[in-house]
Amino acid sequence: MSLFDSAMKYLSKASSNSITCPICGKKSTHPANKVRQGQTLLCPSCKSLFVAPR
Repeated sequence: MSLFDSAMKYLSKASSNSITCPICGKKSTHPANKVRQGQTLLCPSCKSLFVAPR
């Protein structure tokens, strides 16, 4: 693994948001770029798909 790959992996883990699922109410972490772009997220608890509110 190169230094660049290590840095990108670190930065992607550092930029995550805790989002509450609107169906089951459980919190989970999702990448910040997915939340900012309005992409569909998957709840790891109830497996429902949702878009995080802005």
